[in-house]
Amino acid sequence: MGTSDAGLVERIQAAGMRATGPRLAVAAALEEMGGHRTADEVHAHLVRAGTRIPRASVYNALAALTGAGICAVADVGHGPAVYEVNRGWHHHFVCRICRRVSDVDCEVGTSPCLTPDGAVGLVEQAQVIFRGICPECLAGAPDRTDAAAAGNITPEGSTREQLRTRTARTSTDRVRARRTDEEDA
Repeated sequence: MGTSDAGLVERIQAAGMRATGPRLAVAAALEEMGGHRTADEVHAHLVRAGTRIPRASVYNALAALTGAGICAVADVGHGPAVYEVNRGWHHHFVCRICRRVSDVDCEVGTSPCLTPDGAVGLVEQAQVIFRGICPECLAGAPDRTDAAAAGNITPEGSTREQLRTRTARTSTDRVRARRTDEEDA
């Protein structure tokens, strides 16, 4: 067992859990992979590395490790949950084009870092998700840079023109369907 593994065992046991094989494997994989990973990505990484582990065990280990505060679920909006090693409270930036998730330091450093006006109840957590275009996508796609500067890129990363075309097609399809229904009546 390496020093990193010993540290993981210690962290898991300090959280009041048993350091089972799946928990150790999943925690080590997240450490090794870095970044923000889905359960399926963690499973695929482990399988490629020769670790035989059922997908359900990866999900169970991630749930246990997250509950113990060793891992965290990174709130990045729609799509599968992404996990990361818990290295302290922070926020996230999600690129609308490549979907890359980056950490953003929190000004306060603890949760909740924002407080709402008015009585909404006990606030335990507040997360900020920044959305935009990452430097790599800005550098690699001048047409998208121009579109973004003009405010012509949607949250999904499509240009406004692409969205108008899709919307027009959908509206035309609805009109055709209505005419067909009226003719059948």
